Amino acid sequence: MRTREDLIKRVLKDVGVLAAGQQPSDEDRAEIDDLIEPVCAKLLADEVAKVNGDEIDDAVYLPLAAIIAEAAMVPFGIGGTRAQEMMANAERARTSLQLAYKVYDARPPMRVEPFWGGCGARRGRC
Repeated sequence: MRTREDLIKRVLKDVGVLAAGQQPSDEDRAEIDDLIEPVCAKLLADEVAKVNGDEIDDAVYLPLAAIIAEAAMVPFGIGGTRAQEMMANAERARTSLQLAYKVYDARPPMRVEPFWGGCGARRGRC
């Protein structure tokens, strides 16, 4: 399992803000932290995957980081070919998550009630 802090650092590396061995600034950390919940909610709403931004399964870690990095392009001023690469990575990540997870409708199954009128065949009358 990965933590939210691991995810933030990974996204900052993917964006190109954080080099190996560096610690993220408070501003950069806050910028990415603000994106995690909306991205997770969007993945759920689009029926891609149900992911949690606090306890991240290792199988979801890299794809989720790529998708959040795509959302971070505007705040970090990324454009051109780098932006196109990041968008392609995020699209592959969405496809990967969609294949790995199925989001089921949370509604309970419809319960069929017996018809209240009629001949009462269940009670042996007619």
